[in-house]
Amino acid sequence: MRFKYKKVSILLSIILLMLFVTPASIEVNYQKTDPFQVQYGLSNQKLYVSSTPSLYNYYNNMSHAVSNDSDYANFVTPQAVEPIAESILNLTSRQAYSNETFANAVLKLVHQIPYSVSDVKYPVETIVNNFVATSLLAASIMKAGGLDVVLIHYTGIDPGHMNVGVYLPNTPMYHTTGMAPTDIVYNNKTYWTAEANPALDWKVGDQSTQLADANAVIIALNDTEQSSPAQATSRLGTPQLPSSVTVNVSQEQSNATVVQEQTNIGENTHVFNITGSISQECSGQTISIYVNNGSATSYFKTVTDDAGYYMLTWNFTHAGTYYITSSWSGDSNYTGADSETLTIFVGPESFIQFQTAEFNYIFEQETLADYAFYQEIAASEFRLLQGVKNFDGIPLETNVSLSYDFLVMQAGQTVSNVQAKTITVPGAQKTLSLPGERYLGSSTSATKRVQLPAETLTVPSNVPTDMEALTLPDDFNQTINDQFCFILQNKGGNYSINVSALNDYEMSNITLGNESNISFLNASESIKENTWYNITESITENKITANLFNSNGTLIGNIMNQNYPNTEGNKTIILITNNLDNAVIFKDLTVQSLNNTTQIPQSNEKTSNESNVLVPYILLSILLVVIGSAALVYLQKKRQIKQGM
Repeated sequence: MRFKYKKVSILLSIILLMLFVTPASIEVNYQKTDPFQVQYGLSNQKLYVSSTPSLYNYYNNMSHAVSNDSDYANFVTPQAVEPIAESILNLTSRQAYSNETFANAVLKLVHQIPYSVSDVKYPVETIVNNFVATSLLAASIMKAGGLDVVLIHYTGIDPGHMNVGVYLPNTPMYHTTGMAPTDIVYNNKTYWTAEANPALDWKVGDQSTQLADANAVIIALNDTEQSSPAQATSRLGTPQLPSSVTVNVSQEQSNATVVQEQTNIGENTHVFNITGSISQECSGQTISIYVNNGSATSYFKTVTDDAGYYMLTWNFTHAGTYYITSSWSGDSNYTGADSETLTIFVGPESFIQFQTAEFNYIFEQETLADYAFYQEIAASEFRLLQGVKNFDGIPLETNVSLSYDFLVMQAGQTVSNVQAKTITVPGAQKTLSLPGERYLGSSTSATKRVQLPAETLTVPSNVPTDMEALTLPDDFNQTINDQFCFILQNKGGNYSINVSALNDYEMSNITLGNESNISFLNASESIKENTWYNITESITENKITANLFNSNGTLIGNIMNQNYPNTEGNKTIILITNNLDNAVIFKDLTVQSLNNTTQIPQSNEKTSNESNVLVPYILLSILLVVIGSAALVYLQKKRQIKQGM
């Protein structure tokens, strides 16, 4: 019974930890950075295991699809759990039959995780969630410890079941007395069954009688994940100490590790340096940097210097929104840590263009030699190059205050002084294909010959190699979304803060006062590049106020909106920069109730108000744990009765 209580306490601890690290909003800016931690008992010692939220989120967001048995191998991730294997090897490597002893110790660990039938999970998810997919966790740790293992998928039973097959040079010596060891021969090797189900204290070679007549499918683990963005860390005996990691973005030149996106011909790359440090002055520590573009996450790695500092040069090509988080896995002495998340809004680059009295040109990669089609190509390119309209949206409520920091950096380079020349396009006949239903009522397609007149044009003379000048609309410059604004907007009675790029026509409606429900502050002339600024805003039922401060805390601009702030469509707009060739770094969003009853901090620190808000959820979680644990005990007893054990 003591063992069951222990599992209940582990489950309770994990749920309480989850409450404190689960994002308070769907937005990445609200994520907490506390590591997940769990405790196991091995050989009369305690094994403490921790994982950063970023590593958990990485695997949690990966595909969990299984279309055939071989897909289960994708979930075996030895590198992610290698420190756990090393800790267990420290206990078993000097013992007799060390491979078997190590495998049994791994089983002892996973048997402490409550079992349930559920969807397949990655090992890091199993550690954090403290349930399901224990066979995949066991196989990953065993493989990380140097064992030759396979997965054994039992089919023909409901539900299906998974075991680990462990190759040993000898018959298992420590299998359960009175139970003959079970083996499966695969590729001329004998693999012994290893049961991760915690119903009994299974050893290598043991197998439940319920699996005796099941069909066994062997899944080789030769092509498991070769690289993981980070690792779960562990320590024997005493808990790991906390650590921290910082992140920043700059444009200083350096000899740092460089990563670069795939580029196309004619695309410009933008260069940022991602920098920071860990709280321990340790050299050679691997730092993982996660870059999320809103739909997918990539990761890059760099290492710290002697003082614990790191730097990575990130080259990218596309406008849009990026979320950047730095992470240190930690080591046997320290838990890992995640930095705060920086949100980077990158505007469109300047187009290599020039304008005459008749035409506005832009250079683009040459795709067609027929000049008659250039206008069609230009229209398509025009739609793609107008920039990103809305970058972000964070829901808010009334009677709250919010604060956030931002910095403007250059992300491109304007190209000008393009020389022009005059050319004559001779007249020519052109054959056009016309749809049948539009040509004399015919149901078949038809063609028509037309005469194109000669035309004199002013075009650029120094056209780059493999590029052509495409004609754009006369108002092209006015329709580029390049006015970068923070917008507080009422949508259906609920507020949201958005970062948007507006064009000249939209800005003229605002500045000319054509929209009475908009309050506007032009702060762009006060904003300098590579300097941090702070904006505080408050939303009440009667008014909205916004204040802009420089890095010294000096007020440099403010605005008040009393035009019925709760009216649908009401907006408070702060213009901060022309985002053509610019990027805006956004961080430290904090939202707090004006009634001092709720607070959603973005930093690592937890406030007393936050604790008060979590009390009912903690009590509810405790009740759910008690009910769930009782159900687990009942199911285990029922299973043991079925197995006759």
